[in-house]
Amino acid sequence: MSNVINMPNTKQVTFGGLNLQLRLDGRSILKVEQRLNKSVMGLFVGSDGGFKLPPMNELLIVLQGANQTSGVTDKAIVEAFEKHLEDGNSVLEVQEIVQKLLDESGFFGKKKDVTPTDGESAEEVSLDSAPMEAQEDGLL
Repeated sequence: MSNVINMPNTKQVTFGGLNLQLRLDGRSILKVEQRLNKSVMGLFVGSDGGFKLPPMNELLIVLQGANQTSGVTDKAIVEAFEKHLEDGNSVLEVQEIVQKLLDESGFFGKKKDVTPTDGESAEEVSLDSAPMEAQEDGLL
């Protein structure tokens, strides 16, 4: 896999010697959820609504399902994971890859641009009618 073609709207990740082109579109989400037998969001949310660390096999299923590079089998993903660990990397790095992929795919909501536009000011906004020092009557 020496020739990697960067596909639009994909996240390129080198993982255990594999060059993956990751994208969670509708079809890949359905494929991953079918294999997991639960929603993708269920990976990180426990039954009590709190955060949980998903099992590694489920994270690898997400990587394999989101991968747009042809010829990457489950066996190739497992071998890449083993190489990933042999190279001194951690399992938490795999979790971070999946979390970033989910974030970029909009699973955690769309990011809003908070840069002020021409008509907006970057100053702090207050709901008070006047700053406390400017109030002459001394009432709060």
